[in-house]
Amino acid sequence: MYAGMPLQEGFTEALLSGREAGGGASGKVVEHLRKFINGAFDHKTTAGARYWPELEDIFTCVDLSANTGHNLGPTYRASDLRTARRALIYRIMTMLREQYLEARARKDKNWGRLTALMHNIDSSRAGFISTNWDTVVEDLLEETQQVEWFDYGCDAAKALLHPSHNEIRVEEAEQRPAPYVIKMHGSVNWLYCENCRHLYWIPPEYTKKVAGQLLSPEEWQKIDPESAHPRERWSCNCGGSLGTRLATFSYLKALEFPMFQKSWFSAEKILRAADNWIFIGYSLPGADFEFKYLLKRVQLSRRKPPNFAVISGGPAADRTYDHYQRFFGRQIKRDTNFFGNGLDSATIRQIAQLSG
Repeated sequence: MYAGMPLQEGFTEALLSGREAGGGASGKVVEHLRKFINGAFDHKTTAGARYWPELEDIFTCVDLSANTGHNLGPTYRASDLRTARRALIYRIMTMLREQYLEARARKDKNWGRLTALMHNIDSSRAGFISTNWDTVVEDLLEETQQVEWFDYGCDAAKALLHPSHNEIRVEEAEQRPAPYVIKMHGSVNWLYCENCRHLYWIPPEYTKKVAGQLLSPEEWQKIDPESAHPRERWSCNCGGSLGTRLATFSYLKALEFPMFQKSWFSAEKILRAADNWIFIGYSLPGADFEFKYLLKRVQLSRRKPPNFAVISGGPAADRTYDHYQRFFGRQIKRDTNFFGNGLDSATIRQIAQLSG
């Protein structure tokens, strides 16, 4: 939120009404998604976000059908559903980058607080675990501390997209340790080879190029049959095609891919070793039951429990406090380690102290 992005409940409004939604490739994708919602969920193609189903419901219905090779009704075959899923992910990815760049250009009070936080965190001693796909952590570590190399904990290799012959180019690893940025559900700057199963990450500013790998030329023909829409497509060094692997907002997340398993092992490793667990803007939602189980299992397996700090805000702060207090017990205390006023100056100082 401090980086100018919508919270998850605001994603639908943002992807339908963002600056890019009115034209170009993103506009055509939005039109395609509106037709799908019309056919599968019986809402007008002009319906506003408040009439759309929750994203969890959309992804769950699509995934449970497509992943088993079944239709969703007589019209939508499994291949059509996979196109709808990739189109929705494409638009979410472009929307997130669009919102981030607009916030960076505005540089309002929230942005200032966020950059103050990231500037004061000692990235050589702190690790990050995120259940989001976005690259806010990476972007702001680069902006505030000139960090350009990250350890995602899943053997992802840093790569660049070669401008001349559309082949990915792996970068030589830096010698100095890179900060851990563990992405539990994948990241918008990851590319995965369908052939040799290598995972690559590229600098966050090229996120839209990653989104462009999602939809094949045949799928673009379905989405916008009146235009050729040539797309830049890159291949792996082995010749295989590149795509993404993201755990969508489905009630049954697909976490069986090797990079997710490695990420979860890395998350467990750093949680077990960390003196302090600092939660920022995370409400312990019930849909993240696998992650909540990981947190509880690691907490109870440690001889010395971690120190907690929870930063929340807004009208749901009291509810978030109840979630944490019930889940972690009496270690969570108001005005001691639960901060309900968001990223104010006192909270930023407290986090910097714990992470330094």
